[in-house]
Amino acid sequence: MGDVLGFSSSSVFREEPEGGILFDVDTGRLRLVEGVAWGICAILDRGATREALLRELTARYPGQESLEEDLDSFLSELASEGFLSGGGGGGPSACS
Repeated sequence: MGDVLGFSSSSVFREEPEGGILFDVDTGRLRLVEGVAWGICAILDRGATREALLRELTARYPGQESLEEDLDSFLSELASEGFLSGGGGGGPSACS
């Protein structure tokens, strides 16, 4: 089982009807998310391993191509922007 991923202590995620807002209170960085990125953030807000994230995304978005690649890419972006805590994002080796 991999590390539990979630948002950093300075990050706030707010769900909106058409997506979500991710805000870092320390840096003022703001990111709007929608689609699969919104789904990832909604799951991360509860905390989940990379494997659990991928399972839930597969159930939420059946038939969606490249979910695993999208997940790893987005986790890497969130980690580099300081929004992510936990395994550091980006692929099985970084999160398992």
